Amino acid sequence: MWDEVLGHQQNKEFLQKLLKPGSRPHALLFYGMGGIGKKMLALHFAKTFLCKSAAKKPCGICESCRLMDIENNSFAHPDFYLLTAEEAGKDIKIEQVKEMAKQAAFAPVLSEHKVCIIDDAGQMTAEAANSLLKLLEEPPPGWLFILITQQAERLLPTVLSRVVRLRFDAPDNSAVQQILEAKGIVQNTRVLAALAGGSPGRALSYNQADIFAIRREALDLLKKLPLQNPFGYIAALGWGEKYDRAAALLLTEQFIYLLRDVLLLQSGAGGQVYNTDIMAGLDGIAADWPLHTARQGVNAAQEAWQNINKNVSAKNVLEALVLKLDLLRKE
Repeated sequence: MWDEVLGHQQNKEFLQKLLKPGSRPHALLFYGMGGIGKKMLALHFAKTFLCKSAAKKPCGICESCRLMDIENNSFAHPDFYLLTAEEAGKDIKIEQVKEMAKQAAFAPVLSEHKVCIIDDAGQMTAEAANSLLKLLEEPPPGWLFILITQQAERLLPTVLSRVVRLRFDAPDNSAVQQILEAKGIVQNTRVLAALAGGSPGRALSYNQADIFAIRREALDLLKKLPLQNPFGYIAALGWGEKYDRAAALLLTEQFIYLLRDVLLLQSGAGGQVYNTDIMAGLDGIAADWPLHTARQGVNAAQEAWQNINKNVSAKNVLEALVLKLDLLRKE
């Protein structure tokens, strides 16, 4: 069941037991790294849980199933509620939780139960989390909550005490390669899987973003350091205009991964390198860069990523990173 989601067999077996009548928890927590199928499994479980068929579930033909159109991301089911942040990277607000809580006054319409999925539940404001806690302390009859987060510790201890936790582990890289190949991606699947750290969702987003072109820009800069005219080089790059926040995060990630690989080569651990397809370029940097410079370069790239993630101007952060890396090579 739920073959659309790779792996997580133990969690699937637990969820299958919840389909049978009897005592059920009123709240579940799916936690683990991003892009490994937590939300997708939650959606498929919700569709199955709400299905009206007395035989095979999900039947795919009843009104309940038709209203849970996962493939097209269309959820018009009156007994299903998906709570997410209003904008990517933003917090879930108390007003959103209160709006969800209003639904507690209404009985299920099509199914015997209601399912509420709260995506990225760790991104709730303190007020929103406390408002949710009230619902979990006195759950509406027939409601099932599924909270999803990458880090369980981001949730209030009082919330954690009222949910049944299901940990989701990342599949191995070979499994991620199979997913990529099933999607028609055949080139550099091993490198994509490695860069994505075992996250199929991240590997797919990397491919869509043309991560290898972004990596090439990062590698070219590292090869050219130190620069004779860093400010002129920065102006010629045009990164400030080319890269928005999301792309800038990808670019700084590539600096981190490339310099990490350089450190591995310098430490004699070449077998653990991510970017196996560009070993010649990495070997050249490893031979030219002092070990301490590569370490400081990783730290600078990580700091840049964190600043962009905090909504600091991507243009300013990228320009500062180039200058920092240039200064490190000149020391």
